[in-house]
Amino acid sequence: MINAYILLTMRPGNSNNTIKEMRKIENVEKISVVAGEYDIVVRVHVKDLEKLLEVTNEIQMVDGVKKTTTQVIEKEIAL
Repeated sequence: MINAYILLTMRPGNSNNTIKEMRKIENVEKISVVAGEYDIVVRVHVKDLEKLLEVTNEIQMVDGVKKTTTQVIEKEIAL
């Protein structure tokens, strides 16, 4: 299984509709609105890289998404 963060840059406008649409995408675990270089961080959990590509493509097609950057989690350390 693969966990990844997809970092989104949004077009100005109503991000609430964008978030509503992303909530419908399978394998999306969490959506976080953040401050800084990116506007939204989406955490996904998929079975393989092919599925990660599919989810990323779905997110890119959501109205309001300008750009995505995907970061695959190699190791996660619980505190």
